[in-house]
Amino acid sequence: MVIQETRIDAEELAAAQYFHGHKCPAMPQGLRAGHLAMDVLGVERARGGGELIAIVETGEHHFSGCFVDGVMFATGCTVGKGNLIRKPLGKFAVTLIDTKTRRAVRVVPRYERMSQCLTMDFFKLRAQGVPPYELDPNVVEPLIEDVLTTPWDQVFSVQTFDDYPYDKVPEVFDAVQCAHCGELVVTSYAVRLNDQWYCGPCLDEALHTSSR
Repeated sequence: MVIQETRIDAEELAAAQYFHGHKCPAMPQGLRAGHLAMDVLGVERARGGGELIAIVETGEHHFSGCFVDGVMFATGCTVGKGNLIRKPLGKFAVTLIDTKTRRAVRVVPRYERMSQCLTMDFFKLRAQGVPPYELDPNVVEPLIEDVLTTPWDQVFSVQTFDDYPYDKVPEVFDAVQCAHCGELVVTSYAVRLNDQWYCGPCLDEALHTSSR
């Protein structure tokens, strides 16, 4: 597959590292994976929540989870916009979907590279509890450089889909006031009971009270 890959310059890398909070190799890997996915699909960074959907396969509390922040920064698919879906499989992959065409691409770092991570000083020190921002730059910087400069087909494998199964969920613009706590709750998350609206926690309390 021939891809005209977007170059990640120093300015974007610095901005992404500021967003992420520290320097590590996993975030730039996600940054590059996100750009690569957009390059394959021929799409631009998402400005709203409807143009692109990113499905990330990382789980919780495992090495290289920082991959997701790079994907978010590159693609514009974020939790707040609702176009980032977490599918916690303990993997390091992203599937990017163009909702207009239903074309999609899955980008995943190659096993050979990811398995090497566990033998590197960076990850050994992290496993010992050393925060990433306290590591010697000489340990971190070469890994970042390697992630960003090695030919993409040595770093990632790419799989494309012409008609990815995805059902678009419309945004909800209705909200009500909870009868108990008085807070605003989006209607699709509220439940009507005895002609009054309740949020989830208050509904449980109301049901337990009424059953006494």
